[in-house]
Amino acid sequence: MSKTDSEDMVLALADAPIDPRTGNKVLYSASWKATNHSMIGELNPDWVRRELDWFMSGSNKLSDMEGPVPKLFQACAGIDGKVNSAYGHILFSNELKYPYLGIPLFDRVVNTFVNEGASTRHAVAIITDRDVHQLATYNERKDFICTNALNFMIDSDQKLHIIAQMRSMDAVFGYRADYSMWDALMEYLLGNLEMVFPDLTRGDITFQVANLHVYPRHFDLLTQWADKIYDAQETEMRGIWAKNKAVRS
Repeated sequence: MSKTDSEDMVLALADAPIDPRTGNKVLYSASWKATNHSMIGELNPDWVRRELDWFMSGSNKLSDMEGPVPKLFQACAGIDGKVNSAYGHILFSNELKYPYLGIPLFDRVVNTFVNEGASTRHAVAIITDRDVHQLATYNERKDFICTNALNFMIDSDQKLHIIAQMRSMDAVFGYRADYSMWDALMEYLLGNLEMVFPDLTRGDITFQVANLHVYPRHFDLLTQWADKIYDAQETEMRGIWAKNKAVRS
């Protein structure tokens, strides 16, 4: 059957037990190749556009995001209107935590490939911070960063891969936001490397998530999406059965 890895995760989540401590459906140590812009539910293209504009701007200020700013982001922000989980700020900002490094994190990833070659295993972007426990509540924020690191790899077929290692992900809104950013980052990195590696092409975006979950408010949506996948599988199997029957006859 032609079933994507993301669909595997949806079906596994639908069958997952509910954690009585949180009320969430949870999968631990989930890993899959992401190909869909949304795992559960429909995508909001306008939200993706506004989010990506903010991501590429390198800002961590919600006031720099075109409104309306999602309530989830507002709930994470501190009294200064900034959030920790501003991945564009972490990757592209010139406001360097360690000024002696000289250039933004994204540029360091590019330079690693340029200086060490396509086989390097050093092209990594550490997204979280060793002081994350303190930063999570700094300036009254409620924002414990979800992504630990991004690993960038070029395989022997000259395909660029992104492996996103995460401590936690909401399979509904969280997945959509993260996939849209890493999808855009993939294209941006390919453009930055095309002069050095002219044969480089797009590879996979893989998520490795310690805690993949669905909140109770999305249980009905999860069931609907799982049913769609099961129905599509049944339709596919019926088509295969009918085709095989016709060949035999």
